Amino acid sequence: MAGFGDGTFGNRLNVEAQVTNGRCPTCAEHSIFISINPEIFRCTTCGTDLKQYVNGKISYLPIMSSNTPLAKDGPQS
Repeated sequence: MAGFGDGTFGNRLNVEAQVTNGRCPTCAEHSIFISINPEIFRCTTCGTDLKQYVNGKISYLPIMSSNTPLAKDGPQS
């Protein structure tokens, strides 16, 4: 019996989740962040997607999606 991903579609699927903790900038709670992408994490408390930045220290900043009012219409006055 072939394993998942063998045959027509090539190599097996390899998924590695990363789990870390920190303070979420959106909900201001100490939370656990989970990721299957090396740079994008999701807060388990509020569900906000965060991008990890490493510049002397590790920072997490919210990702602006295309369906937010600021992303669509530009800055609000």
